[in-house]
Amino acid sequence: MSPTGDVVFRTRRGVARRARGWEIAARRRFPRFPERVECPICGWTGPQFAPSIRPRRANRICPACHSSERYRALELLLRSEGTVAPGRRLLEVAPVRTVEPTARDLGYHYTSIDLSSPLAQVNGDLCRLPFPDASFDTVVCFHVLEHIITDVAAVSELARVVGPGGRAIVVVPREDHRPSTFEVPGAEPSDYERLYGQSDHVRIYGSDVVDRWASPGVRVEEEPWAEIFTPEVWRRGALSGDDDRFWILGAR
Repeated sequence: MSPTGDVVFRTRRGVARRARGWEIAARRRFPRFPERVECPICGWTGPQFAPSIRPRRANRICPACHSSERYRALELLLRSEGTVAPGRRLLEVAPVRTVEPTARDLGYHYTSIDLSSPLAQVNGDLCRLPFPDASFDTVVCFHVLEHIITDVAAVSELARVVGPGGRAIVVVPREDHRPSTFEVPGAEPSDYERLYGQSDHVRIYGSDVVDRWASPGVRVEEEPWAEIFTPEVWRRGALSGDDDRFWILGAR
């Protein structure tokens, strides 16, 4: 081998040795990466999820299906319950693209509603739902009630359409350090962003959600995800974002 060839050979061998060392180190460390996550909706895995934009929070949005922690928690809940009996009905309020496939796969007859969204099968007002009493077994209503001035009326409608034997699974953003919900009756829409942090929010929920929504006709249960899911499921699904619980509504 010529001197030049020998130098090339030794250089290549050195690069290959270093690359192999990096590969071994990566294999040893990557499986133990403290924020290794998996999306239960689409199956994507990685060291962590993408950050949300507003608010800016790390490890929240699946880069493949764009689900946030509330929809990953819903997926985990529904999948843990398994296939439903024939004839079960699920209504999604303000639909996204991830809930319907799961609902149908589990055997639900799926319906969606929104005031104006083109994704919805039915356009209607949440405060006057166009469905008979007890017409659904499950309703999913995520991040909607903070946009509705008469949220207590909307809660009553959710309880009505699921009846005593059904449930409405609700998520709203809240600030748990607030003992009571903050809202300014009669506030102008131009003041919403200053008051509530978003131009389309009409309140900031506090820790009084159960007391606010419960009534003689509505039962409300608060279910923190930390009490539903194991620590490993919690960690792997990255359920530690801004949302951390369901409120389960039904008729008394």
